[in-house]
Amino acid sequence: MPNSKDLKPQDSNFKFLILGDYGTGKSSFAATCPTPGYLFDFDDRAITYKGKDFDYDTFPISSQGWVSFETKLAEVIKAVKDKKYKTVVVDSTSAMTDLAMQRAMQMDPKRNPVGGPMWNVHYGMVKNLMEGRLLQLINLDCDLVVCCHLQPERDEDGAIKDYGPLLTGQLAARVPGYFDEVYIATTKRERVNIASQNAEMITKYMLQTVPIGMKKARSALSGREKILPDFFENDYETLMKLLNKK
Repeated sequence: MPNSKDLKPQDSNFKFLILGDYGTGKSSFAATCPTPGYLFDFDDRAITYKGKDFDYDTFPISSQGWVSFETKLAEVIKAVKDKKYKTVVVDSTSAMTDLAMQRAMQMDPKRNPVGGPMWNVHYGMVKNLMEGRLLQLINLDCDLVVCCHLQPERDEDGAIKDYGPLLTGQLAARVPGYFDEVYIATTKRERVNIASQNAEMITKYMLQTVPIGMKKARSALSGREKILPDFFENDYETLMKLLNKK
């Protein structure tokens, strides 16, 4: 019978949910993860992974795009079982949701008065489509990186009261619970060559591991022992060095 005292962070597959605004380094982190890997390229930005050993497919924003995704997902699940891939990446859930909506509107012809989706029909279908496929991905026996944009949550006066993942309805609250590692991709400005006359400011890409203000990151790997710092450089190898150091 296994005992939890013998567990080490490296003993299990990593499941990362990387939240962040556009251009904060979500894809850049995913591209540093172990290869060979597979990329569900919903955002049509495979160029970020150039030079890396990632198979990938892109999916058009259409009902057929969702069908193609489901077909490819079945193939990737088998490939992971056959130990072909060490990492699977979903980049990103925003366009994935758009595909799910196109599929929902094809499946049910109802429309609102201006020809768009109906809240009580299509959005519920999108939730079911997204949740079902994300659960399949979570259960893969490999590392998983899911990139997701942030959205502000506003009160009745329009003031921002919180930030959460850009997902449909209850998924915004439910999906982060599927992941042990929920990081916020962010940037900071840092001065280099301070002692010289050529001091300059550079942008560093970081991952936040703890809740700060309205942006709620968390890490089961870090735990109560605080194995990980509040911020670390946006790189898988850096993460592994921090874990192995402890």
